[in-house]
Amino acid sequence: MLQTIHDKIKGWVAYLVLGAIAVVFVLWGINFTMGAPTYAAKVDGREISANELRQTYQQELARAERAGDGQLDEAQRNQIKARVLEDSVSVEALLGRLQKLGYRVSETELLAAMAQIPAFQVDGKFDSAHAVAVLRAQGRSVAEVEGMIRRQIQIGQLETALRGSSFTTDAEVRQLTALTRQQRELAWVVYTAARYLPEVKMDDAALKAYYEQHKGQYMTPETLDLRYVELSLTEMSARVKLDEAQLKSYFVEQKTRNPEKYVQAEQRRASHILITVTDPKEDPGAKAKAENVYKRAKAGEDFAKLAKEFSQDKASALQGGDLGWSDRKVWVAPFADAAYSMQVNEIRGPVKTQFGYHIIKLEGIRPAAEKTFEESKADLEAQYRRNEAERLFNSAQDQLADAALQNATDIDVVARKSGLSVKDLPGFSRGSGGGALGNSPKLLQAVFSQDVLDGRLSPIIEIEKGRGVVVRGSNHQLPRQKPQDAVLAELTGALRKQRSEELAANAAQEAVKRLQAGETMESLAKAAGSAPQAPKFVARPDQTVPVEIREAAFAAPKPADKPTFKNVTLANGDSAVFAFSAVRVDPTPDMQTAQLKRQYAEAIAQSEAIAYAGAARADAKVQLNPKAIE
Repeated sequence: MLQTIHDKIKGWVAYLVLGAIAVVFVLWGINFTMGAPTYAAKVDGREISANELRQTYQQELARAERAGDGQLDEAQRNQIKARVLEDSVSVEALLGRLQKLGYRVSETELLAAMAQIPAFQVDGKFDSAHAVAVLRAQGRSVAEVEGMIRRQIQIGQLETALRGSSFTTDAEVRQLTALTRQQRELAWVVYTAARYLPEVKMDDAALKAYYEQHKGQYMTPETLDLRYVELSLTEMSARVKLDEAQLKSYFVEQKTRNPEKYVQAEQRRASHILITVTDPKEDPGAKAKAENVYKRAKAGEDFAKLAKEFSQDKASALQGGDLGWSDRKVWVAPFADAAYSMQVNEIRGPVKTQFGYHIIKLEGIRPAAEKTFEESKADLEAQYRRNEAERLFNSAQDQLADAALQNATDIDVVARKSGLSVKDLPGFSRGSGGGALGNSPKLLQAVFSQDVLDGRLSPIIEIEKGRGVVVRGSNHQLPRQKPQDAVLAELTGALRKQRSEELAANAAQEAVKRLQAGETMESLAKAAGSAPQAPKFVARPDQTVPVEIREAAFAAPKPADKPTFKNVTLANGDSAVFAFSAVRVDPTPDMQTAQLKRQYAEAIAQSEAIAYAGAARADAKVQLNPKAIE
């Protein structure tokens, strides 16, 4: 099917939401899933691929670790595994229901979607041979990828149907407007924890007690000494030897195989004057205006001056309408058909396209010509090196995998058979990785697997695109408690910070009482060494106000005859006290009711989609295989 996509797609197609599919092809690499369970779950008898689920888990794990700025513990990883499995089951249950209801994906939709996947493109255009190579590198079949895309489109069909059937009333919009545009008048003072640091008193007993309470934070990392061999596409590329004779031979070969790539297509240079049409009702007037401009151009008036005066394509109008040299494929079909049937200096129009009416003047023609070897040399060399490096990489990958399989514990033998050198990396940490290998989740998981901890070689671990390693571990060190004396500086800093934050919180609590007793914000701020925020009306999403103050203020009941005073702790450890004195609706002009209706209906559609998916999941017969991503 992939080979036919280029021929079957005609014209422009609507972009499809294919984020989940495109991620699969961001990295090509090494697939080591042989011997793993063949399915992660069965939903009404249909299997969910274990390989696909593992990839999703790795992506979610990496995202969570980036968000948390560090390695997750076993409980957190298990939570992600469970969520990924359950989400996949829910999607499959929903797809089963959609299939029963008759949701289908046409061949045209499928082909269009596949052609839009960036990994299937070369220089922005779909390339069937490249697509097949990508799939092979991923260890995926065409049928598997087609199935993934069909499922994504089917879910999009449901979302479209729900959006089309969702609506809201004027009363609901008024209520929504009152809530979303509500503002609350706030004034506040911040009590910074740093200001109270000089007041913090430290003693040995307090430090010992804090150490005992937080021992888990003062542990040595779990480490493993590594010896490893590395396979790198970059190194393979450097090994590729290439001389002029080889490159010329490759040029002849590529010209024979793909002659169209070595022909500079005919180019034409055109100028135009565009009269746009944004509303069908404006079409007659726009056409009449275009016809008048066309007559003036044909009568001999300067085309460039007419373009500057009348063209609504502002960018080209500044150049007298000049569009520069272009291939036929750059222009939309009606414009290209006209321009490529004209003679130099001919003026034609009005030509209708989706943009409006064009008056076209053909400025010049460059005939098609074959590219010479010198013109193609740079691209040819890059292509040859890339292809040859990938061939060498794949061959070396097979050799390395075979050697590791035959020598389960001896990294030196594996290196010798693969023609690679052994590298040493002591103290590789479960929490932060180490050295040139970094700390990717996939690497950490493989390095600290039971097989490697037991002294066996790992399978090839893909660290990044075009880079894989086989590792052997030794000298496994479990986390150990650091003595109190060894972490005294850290203990002292942590305890001082905690105590200063407690003092700031106490001061904010006391400030509430003082405000209730009649003291002003200004006097409190002066005593706190802080600048008071004068009363102002604040909206829910106002980023100039600390989020903790906003959340507390909008959760509080509307004040009656006097302000409400509250204290909150901020995310950075500081504390604040605020006064909430009044409520109003944003007085600035609002969005149109129709726009609000659409937004509200969209939210309802999303809610209905979630509920619909939940119902499908509840009705499905599910058989889980949680070990699929262990």
